[in-house]
Amino acid sequence: MQIESTSKVKIGMFCGVSFLLISFLTFRTNLPKIPTIFLYNLIIILSMQSLGFYRGLFFLGASIFFAILISLAANFIYAWNIPMFLVAFFIVNDRLKKSDYYDHIIKRRIEELSENRNLLTNEYARHKRDGNFLAKKETRYKSLQDITSILSSTLSLDKVTELILDSALQVIGKSEGLILFLVDTEKQELNLATTRMEKDFNKVKAKKGDLLDEWVFKQRQGLLVEDIKKDFRFSGEKMKEYPRPFRSVISCPLMEERKVIGILRLEHSKPYNYTSEDLRLLDILCDLGAASLANAKFYKQTLELAITDGLTGLYLRRYFLDRLKEELTRSLRDDVETSLLMIDIDNFKNYNDTYGHTAGDLVLKYLSKVLQGFTETGVVARYGGEEFAILLPETSKREAKKIADEIRKDIKKEPIKLRRTKTNVTVSIGVATFPDDAKVYDELILRADEKLYKAKREGKDKVV
Repeated sequence: MQIESTSKVKIGMFCGVSFLLISFLTFRTNLPKIPTIFLYNLIIILSMQSLGFYRGLFFLGASIFFAILISLAANFIYAWNIPMFLVAFFIVNDRLKKSDYYDHIIKRRIEELSENRNLLTNEYARHKRDGNFLAKKETRYKSLQDITSILSSTLSLDKVTELILDSALQVIGKSEGLILFLVDTEKQELNLATTRMEKDFNKVKAKKGDLLDEWVFKQRQGLLVEDIKKDFRFSGEKMKEYPRPFRSVISCPLMEERKVIGILRLEHSKPYNYTSEDLRLLDILCDLGAASLANAKFYKQTLELAITDGLTGLYLRRYFLDRLKEELTRSLRDDVETSLLMIDIDNFKNYNDTYGHTAGDLVLKYLSKVLQGFTETGVVARYGGEEFAILLPETSKREAKKIADEIRKDIKKEPIKLRRTKTNVTVSIGVATFPDDAKVYDELILRADEKLYKAKREGKDKVV
């Protein structure tokens, strides 16, 4: 401001001196008068416009005053031209001011239009973002509709668990790790069901879940962790027990009648990867997944009821025969041996006659429990009233006989209490092996039966 003021003073002084000089030359020489008048006008306008109205008027007034004095002293008849110049200046200055005013109005209007344009541009960008968000949301919900139909038509428990992870990747995506836990309803604890991990992600070592899964399990609500290192609920010291490279997590429980039956969890190595909208969609997906899991479990239970014995929990004869046919076909193809054990409780009628039919049921349950301990890879079935059968794939006759003898000893070893009386149960076992004893399944059953009855005839509590 000070430099600008100094410049204006210099301009004013230059204009004043110029005015006096021209007046002196005009009065003392024979210079032409018309160009002199033009110079007067030029200096007046220059001083008024460059200095501003008030400063210019001050310097101009001083110059006119000295010019009049010179004019009167020299008897100069052109002094009347000075007021005329002044009037001309005011007219020109008024026009210039109007022009400045109009320029100012136009400039303000341009600024308003520019501001409105920026507002409209920002509004358009916002609407475009909202449109893209709604389009993405619509796509996600359409995917949920397709997922609903797929999940509702799937009754295999293993396929349902895989479909739940596939659906989470399809609807939410942006995840480097997906984990599904299912709840053991008897023990009330989490068990790892299935996972999907990127190659840079570590495998899940906490098969029962970590702090985050425990929180979801206890709170029975969804969890959004934007940055695990900044979340006060899960301190760094506690999470050191579960070394995994994730930073952001969303997790939701799968609920059935207000009970948690599973937990679905998505992870990413970057913080702030998930939003509340992602959590809401995951919650919807978990509701669909929970319904499908319940249907699959119910269907599995229905199948088991159709193929298992209600008293002992062992497979029924019809299912056992189907499995025997399948296994013999596989054995024939792979050229391996398969053995069959036929087991019968010795003197079972005596238990019913002595202790009643309830005692007979207790004996059957006891025997079933022992047999299930020997069939990790095989199939055990209640073949008849007190008769049982065990299918042992890829087992030679020698191995089968050894297993049969262990079964016989194990059953006899532990006494059971029937009406306050302890008694030991014994069994007779017949062993037959494919393809040594028979080439087809019904012949194999016949040979095992023959061995069983031979054991009975030879004194029972025996393996033949």
